[in-house]
Parts: sequence; C-alpha cells; structure tokens
Amino acid sequence: MATTRRDTSAETKRTTPPLPDELTAMELLEFLRRREVNELIVVETEPHRYQLQARITWRAGRSTVSGTRGPRTYRNLNTLVTYLKTQDIGSTLVRLELLA
Repeated sequence: MATTRRDTSAETKRTTPPLPDELTAMELLEFLRRREVNELIVVETEPHRYQLQARITWRAGRSTVSGTRGPRTYRNLNTLVTYLKTQDIGSTLVRLELLA
C-alpha cells in the first residue's frame, strides 16, 4: 500500500494578503525600529490564548500582529514576554488586557 505525501508548504501558506488592520512580525519590528509604535497591547482572546496588537502612529485603531496562517496567537504569556524582551521595543508602552 502506497502512502500519499501531503504538500505541507501549500497548506500553511496564506493565499490572501494581510487585512488592513493586520501587520506582519517583520513590519512590527521595522515600525519599532523607526519608533512609530505608540503602544503594544497584549490581549487575552480566550483563556490562556494571547494576541499582540500595536497602535501605529499613522494608522487609526489597533493592528494585530499576524503570521503566515492568520493572527499570531501565543499559548503562554511567558513566551510572549520573552519575545518582547528580545525585540528592541525601547520605551514603548506595553498594556495587558485580560478577560473578565
């Protein structure tokens, strides 16, 4: 019996461009480097699920940081904190919004 191999690269690639209220991790790093981020917001979307959102100086509202498969979700708050510590966020305000 032959096994079929799935093309995982085609499954994981996002076919649509990011929405206007989304930005990639690379864009976020560039905006941080240019000091165009007013605030970073860590939002708990579900219990123990966190998303990173940013307020960019020249954009209205929040922009969600997205990956190749949609909005980037962190399962562990410590992982997100470690990620933020390794980036050059400078004196950017970081706010935490938890579910009630």
